[in-house]
Order: sequence, then C-alpha cells, then structure tokens
Amino acid sequence: MERLLIRVTSLVAFAIVLATDILYIGFIGAQGPDFQPYVPRFVASYLAVMAAVIAIALLPRREIVQIRIPMRAAAAGGLLTLGFLAAFSIGLPLVVAGVLMTVALSRTSRQPGTALRRLAGLGAALMAIGFLVAGVEITGR
Repeated sequence: MERLLIRVTSLVAFAIVLATDILYIGFIGAQGPDFQPYVPRFVASYLAVMAAVIAIALLPRREIVQIRIPMRAAAAGGLLTLGFLAAFSIGLPLVVAGVLMTVALSRTSRQPGTALRRLAGLGAALMAIGFLVAGVEITGR
C-alpha cells in the first residue's frame, strides 16, 4: 500500500488534469473554426491520456507496482512540458499537476531493484515529451 501523500498528490494531479481537459475542450469548441483544427484535438487527447496514466498508476494491483515509476515519470514529464508550451493559456494548472506528479514520483518506493525502474522512468518521461512534441508538430501542418 502506498503512502497517503502519494495517493493525495496523484489524485489532486488527476483532478487538475481532468478539469483542465474538460474546460479546454469547452473553450476550444466555443471558439468556432480554427485554421489548425487538429492541434487542439491532439492536446485534449494527450491530456486525457495523461489523466489515464495517473489513474492507472494509483491502482493497487501487483502488476501495476512494477510500472508505477515509469508511469508517474511519463505523466510528470509530459505535463510539465505541455504546461510550459501552453504557458499563456492552460499552462499553469498543468505545471502544478506536473509538480505534484514529480512529488509523487520522488516519494514512490526506493526498494532494492528500483534503479532499473528509475531508468525506465527517465525513458518513459522522454518518450512522453517526444510524443507531445511530435504530435503538436504533425497536427500543426
């Protein structure tokens, strides 16, 4: 069982990401047609995936314990990057959620054998950032 701090910070980050995603979809829909219609859809989908990753990392299942560190690292990296890229619109709540996930990641167990998981976490964070940058670039064309 994980510590209360990890569960609370992860749940707050999940709520922030989910609320930001719902509000973002509402605002984008209310603005009417856009000259880049796929970028907002990609960002909304990316936020939904990040919320799902946070929620899955909270599940108290034995299979999930092995991949919690990479999942939290991917969520932290992706949310912080998107928060900085979208600093003038939806960025601040995403940076807060990314910081909360970083806190949860840093408090996740440090048992023997977690060095490989931490390395996998670094790889997952880099993949999440790469997927974000590539997705925004591709949908912007």
